[in-house]
Amino acid sequence: MTQIDWIVILLYLAGLPLVGAIFARSNKSSSDMFMAGRSSPWWLSGLSAYMTMFSAGTFVVWGGITYEFGMVGPMICAVYGVAAFIAGRFFAARWHDTRLSTAAEFIHLRFGRGAFSFYTVYRGVYLCMAGLTLYALAVMLCPLMPLPDGHWLQDPATGNLSIDWACVILTVIVIGYTMSGGLWAVLMTDALQFIVLTLCVIVIVPLIIRHVGGFEAIISASPEGFFLPTAPGFTWVFLLGWMLTNCFALGAEWQFVQRHLCVPSARDARKAMYLFGWLYLFTPFLWMAPPFIYRMIDPSADPQEAYILAAAMVLPAGMIGMMIAAMFSATASMVSSLLNVFAGVLTDDVYRRFWRPHATEAQAVRAGRVFTVLIGGYILAGALILPRLGTYRDILIMLGSLVGPSILLPTIWALFSHRISRHAVWTTLAGGISAAVLLRFGFGPSGWFVDWPVLSGISDVVRSYPRESDVMVGILVPLTLLVAAEIAGRDYRPEWQRLREAIDKTVVADASPTQGASLLPLKIMASAFGGLGALMFTLALWSGAQWPVMAVAGSLLLMLCGVMMLALRRIRLRGALHQSIGKH
Repeated sequence: MTQIDWIVILLYLAGLPLVGAIFARSNKSSSDMFMAGRSSPWWLSGLSAYMTMFSAGTFVVWGGITYEFGMVGPMICAVYGVAAFIAGRFFAARWHDTRLSTAAEFIHLRFGRGAFSFYTVYRGVYLCMAGLTLYALAVMLCPLMPLPDGHWLQDPATGNLSIDWACVILTVIVIGYTMSGGLWAVLMTDALQFIVLTLCVIVIVPLIIRHVGGFEAIISASPEGFFLPTAPGFTWVFLLGWMLTNCFALGAEWQFVQRHLCVPSARDARKAMYLFGWLYLFTPFLWMAPPFIYRMIDPSADPQEAYILAAAMVLPAGMIGMMIAAMFSATASMVSSLLNVFAGVLTDDVYRRFWRPHATEAQAVRAGRVFTVLIGGYILAGALILPRLGTYRDILIMLGSLVGPSILLPTIWALFSHRISRHAVWTTLAGGISAAVLLRFGFGPSGWFVDWPVLSGISDVVRSYPRESDVMVGILVPLTLLVAAEIAGRDYRPEWQRLREAIDKTVVADASPTQGASLLPLKIMASAFGGLGALMFTLALWSGAQWPVMAVAGSLLLMLCGVMMLALRRIRLRGALHQSIGKH
């Protein structure tokens, strides 16, 4: 990397705490800190949810699959868009209409304290594993960041930035802006990260296409089947199961439920998910173009490094630093979302419910910031310790593909059904985990039933279609158990009545006129577009023959800045007109 790249990285990292400081004054209550005062614009919530799906794994895992198999990589990501449309149609408004503070509060009211304790512990384990995304990012980026010999941040074995120190630095930055700015800072930095990441990809794609000689060269040099939407191990059955699994995540994962709750209205909650859906239907084919094309340049590269190698090959001075910042942004988005939502659960559903029921809003905000720091340290411990154990990949696969639906589906089902009781959580969980253990250890390659003639056919199917077996068993078993619980249940369980009473009280307490969406995010976005546009024109001076691409990108950013400033002016004029009409 050049000195300009380091300057860009430092400017970007300095900007994140600044965003937190801007919104720090807005956090006067726990609602402000963990729900943005229910005044987030729908487009900001949608962009934040979109970026929450990103992490280093997006570039390492899906980028690697794209490099190996081609179009199936962006297809796997594109099914998130279908999942988002379903979640927007059925779940987003339903969550918003509860007027609750967190998904954890819903679980406590609907299923009782035992289920709440279980979900909190489970999320705690999941948080620790979130540190692995920071580790994956550090592994990918540290080779691009050499340091002088003897530098205290250097790994003597490689001469680059130490992976452990990189994890520490990244975690401290995320804690800093999340602690001060709360959910507002998380939402706003997600949107800014979306801009930076998109900008980098928009610059990379034309440069790498030109490098290989155009579209005809890409088509002629691509391996057989590279443009097909499926590949061995990634069939239509897998894509369907993956779509449903992520639909459940968008409808029940706490960080996504938070996006449904933080907007002014149920309509805004739906619009946010629809924006997420449209973006994920189309943008994966842009995001995954660099590793897709890099396969034609170096067929023997490590698939996990294909994305960063493609970027390093064509990006001019300064843009490498921006790409590193963008990849950090993607991971920071996911980690900061988990950090904020879990701190909100501990503040509202533990601290204020069980420890200090009469705490003031100022005390709740202080407690939330302390929890943010403590959880950040916990995530950092996961980043430093879990990779050294060597078994975390198997755990992640088990939790994600087999156990995940068993965890998420009871919450979604309980949003609509008044017949199931808290016992459905434990039955679904026990059945899902038992099915997962049976599938993996009973019918796997060296399973218990491999030599049983009666069951050998099942073992053959599982060995031939392992991913398909995971997603289908992971979905069908808990779904079947919940259908059985629905049929056997009785009308209007006491837990449902308790939930309705709590929702009614919340609606009465919030009976004041609904606050509109804040204009501050739009102002910051306009400023960001203007600043990035000026930066692109500056970097064009050092980009040599690539300056036309940089200049076009800079012009586009400045145009978007102008559009946002005009939109901001129109909104203000409309507000002034409404006030004038109201006075008369």
